[in-house]
Amino acid sequence: MSSDSTADAGTHQAATLRCLVVGAASGIGLATAERLSRNGNRVVSADLPSANWPGPDSSQPQLAIDIADPHSVRDAVDQAASLLGGLDVVVNTAGILGKVQPSSEETFEEFARLVSINLTGAFALSQAVLPLLAEDGFGRLIHFSSTAGKEGVPWMTGYSASKAGITGLVKALAKEYATTGVTINAIAPGKIDTPLISGKPPTAEDLQRIPMRRLGTAEEAAALIEYIASPEASYTTGFVFDLSGGRAVY
Repeated sequence: MSSDSTADAGTHQAATLRCLVVGAASGIGLATAERLSRNGNRVVSADLPSANWPGPDSSQPQLAIDIADPHSVRDAVDQAASLLGGLDVVVNTAGILGKVQPSSEETFEEFARLVSINLTGAFALSQAVLPLLAEDGFGRLIHFSSTAGKEGVPWMTGYSASKAGITGLVKALAKEYATTGVTINAIAPGKIDTPLISGKPPTAEDLQRIPMRRLGTAEEAAALIEYIASPEASYTTGFVFDLSGGRAVY
């Protein structure tokens, strides 16, 4: 980090952060938006136009975004920056699991949809927000990978491939923006108790693969996100943080 960006990080120590959380209508995104807001930051939440938000009385502005549509992404980013007077932190929790099926049965369209939402959407959001963050000399961009992206999960080829791509994305972008005061990292969860896996409850075998023998929680993910988003996390970029209860083997 350059001396300029180090100095700028210092000016943010006591500052209120301006945050955009994508995928904020439920699960990790909702827990993150609530935690960041509760701890004194200004937050704009975004999710699909069809999202079922948790209640009508949210104190956070709520925007519509389709992460697979770059025009929708840019519109949402522009709106968030306008509402907040700029952006400091962008958290992207949007993603889909897809079907559990043999690779020989996964259609091209199913594979392409997983990549479009999980990986290409992350690129579109990165492309829209990074110039804004770099212009201010301070920023945090956090994407979500998965243990599937590290290890590969049989019968989830498209999902595993799309999440593996997040690792390459954040590492390349992190090096590109390393001297700007902007860090770009990812989190790789294992099984987290969120609506994303509500239709696929863990089996005894699933829990056996987790050294802690339990699912993670959205609140634990939000706590990790809050640290990565903080000014104190100024010397870690291009990293994939583990959130798997010890399951990840590297």
